[in-house]
Amino acid sequence: MLNVTDIYHTGFVVPDLDAAKADLTTVFGVTWTGVEEREMPVLTPDGPVTARMRFVYSQGGSPRLELLEPVPGTIWEAPSLSFGPGGAHHVGVWADDFAATSAKLEAAGFPRVLTFDDGSGQAVRFAYHRLPSGPFVELVDATRRAELEAWFEGAAYPAAPAREAADGD
Repeated sequence: MLNVTDIYHTGFVVPDLDAAKADLTTVFGVTWTGVEEREMPVLTPDGPVTARMRFVYSQGGSPRLELLEPVPGTIWEAPSLSFGPGGAHHVGVWADDFAATSAKLEAAGFPRVLTFDDGSGQAVRFAYHRLPSGPFVELVDATRRAELEAWFEGAAYPAAPAREAADGD
């Protein structure tokens, strides 16, 4: 269904971005993107939520590390209980046929628990699917790969779609 070679990051929900960045820089010698602060409309099984997010990505190539601060009312509220505080929260995967891949995961018993909310109710841009063992798989539409990889290495954060811009970005 997915190919392990399409994994490009592992995400961690951390209470303090600066402390986590410092620890991982010491251990791996990585550098980081600037901290992005965004209000993003997302769709959960309970309905739409505006997620106020703070996050960074490691620079220097794959695999990347993503650090996110907790976002109440979303799947980013806390690390996966399966792996404990500080444990990996999700694995990010490029998906060439994004909508079809998300639908296949749902049909296989891996429910979609969050996606960007463009008002359609469909999986758009990115989608998180829960695995029964606890962690999440984040599908990211591969049509965004070039702009995101440019940002990872120092370009401006990709322009927001019209609805996201209208919501405060």
